[in-house]
Amino acid sequence: MQTEDKLIPYHAADLTGKRVLVLAPHPDDETIGCGGSLIRHTEAGDAVKVIFLTNGAQGDVSGKMDRAAYVELRMNEARKACACLGVTDLEFWGYEDRSLAGSRGALRRLMDLLESFRPELVYAPSPVEVHPDHRAASFLLYDAVCGSKLDFEIAFYEIGQPMSINLLVDTSEVLGRRVSALETYESQLKERPYKDVSIALNRYRSITLPPPATHAEGYFLCGASILRQLGLLSVPFQRPQRLAPDPGEVGPLVSVIVRTKDRPALLANALKSITQQTYANIEVVVVNDGGADVKDIVDAVTGGGIPVAYIAHETNEGRSAAANSGLRAARGLYVNFLDDDDVLYPDHVETLVRAILLKGEKVAYSGVSNAYYEGPPQDPGNCVRKETIFNQPFDPDLFLFASHIPIMSVLFHRDVFNAIDGFCLDLDLFEDWEFLIRASRQFGFRHVDKVTAEYRFYGVADTEASHRDKYAYDQAQADLFDRVVPYLTGEGWIRFLESELPYALGRNKKALERRMDPLNAQLKETADALGDLQSRYHTLEEDYGRTSTSLDQAIADVNALQTRNDQLESVLNGIISSKGWAWLARFRYIKSRLKIGGSH
Repeated sequence: MQTEDKLIPYHAADLTGKRVLVLAPHPDDETIGCGGSLIRHTEAGDAVKVIFLTNGAQGDVSGKMDRAAYVELRMNEARKACACLGVTDLEFWGYEDRSLAGSRGALRRLMDLLESFRPELVYAPSPVEVHPDHRAASFLLYDAVCGSKLDFEIAFYEIGQPMSINLLVDTSEVLGRRVSALETYESQLKERPYKDVSIALNRYRSITLPPPATHAEGYFLCGASILRQLGLLSVPFQRPQRLAPDPGEVGPLVSVIVRTKDRPALLANALKSITQQTYANIEVVVVNDGGADVKDIVDAVTGGGIPVAYIAHETNEGRSAAANSGLRAARGLYVNFLDDDDVLYPDHVETLVRAILLKGEKVAYSGVSNAYYEGPPQDPGNCVRKETIFNQPFDPDLFLFASHIPIMSVLFHRDVFNAIDGFCLDLDLFEDWEFLIRASRQFGFRHVDKVTAEYRFYGVADTEASHRDKYAYDQAQADLFDRVVPYLTGEGWIRFLESELPYALGRNKKALERRMDPLNAQLKETADALGDLQSRYHTLEEDYGRTSTSLDQAIADVNALQTRNDQLESVLNGIISSKGWAWLARFRYIKSRLKIGGSH
């Protein structure tokens, strides 16, 4: 739920420094609605023009005064009041009091004034005011804004009807002058205590401002461009929705019924998913169908934060009996089931409650994700695959042939159970499906296209394999089909044969082709990828062949060079070891000595 600072200003704003236009439906509205702010504008040297739209002739409730004299009296009072406010630029348009709406020429006149005066800030009554002229002034400004491209700020003010404000102006320091302006309207103060009421509203408006503020004027401030885009009645002047709690904080009580038997670890996971719901008004009903006592686990997981009803059957009575026991103990207006081996996502209950309350329906269901775990329930290990196959719009005819709604995805009103008398006790497989079939004959099912729960399977690769491992699957399905015979129609059979349900695909070529299209596309994509890989392999193989040949030639060249080197080395060694080489070496030595001796 939103805090106070999100609902009302806690700091005063300064609107001075702007060129100001004031629309006053009657003489005195300018002082009651924004008198303190006008004083601050004039003190700051801002240009301020006040337009009195009507003549105020209907203010004489007694009817004793001459009409013309009374209108003149009100004009004089307005001049004196505006003098107290520091405003000297006044215009009296004189439209008939209480008949401003529809006054001919008023809109064009205001459009011309906006164009010539070029205000930066316009004060006007809010459209939630009670007096018809106050509301008419607001709509007159809106129509003028829509007919203009000018952009300026609009401060909607309060006269006789408080509104949701987004800005406060501290008027504490100018209260005395504002009171003096109010007191000039003697003719109006004789009729009603406008001064006292106005001052009281200003006193109230200061409650969120820090000291020394004692009085303030409240406004809803928005730009002309925003007003053009949203429309006058779309601007949130009242915003009652702002007072509403956040989604999930309020709503009817929902009972989540959990059937369990000797699977404490899985039960703890299921209960944990309930405690993590974003929806607040939940109770848990745990039905232990003849298993070992698990109340300590229930209490430990729920932690006292969620109301819990714990029911223990002395012997195993079956899934249908456990469901009916949970229904009898449930206090909620709405009921949801959760088996102990499945889990809810945090927004599950909130999503379904919001959907079901939106149109006052009795049944709503969401999508469910299938999660397959590598091990058995006692030791599930890792989740190896997830898929979403349970998230289709409801078709009551096709639902007779195949269920696509796991029970945990459905939220029921209690009226559903009262109307169809609970679950059939002679079924312990497909009892949920049979219950939903009977419910669908009397109530509409609203589909919410969002996955909000997880249907878990352990140690198997698909849904049907899991069911076949746990139950006498085929016989139970045959028993169920015997029960739905009264609901079958010729049209329903045709819809089934034209559907994409597995049993019908063999007879429905087009449906089979539609199912095969994505598989064929995937196969083609895989084949194309394989072709690319093969092409790359052949290219690399050719590159390898060329590289291998070059390497062999290089090795042969190296071997030839080595052989040549060995031959040359052998020749060199032969020369060095020969007698001719020895005599040549001696001769060079003697020659060098003779050269040395000849130098003396």
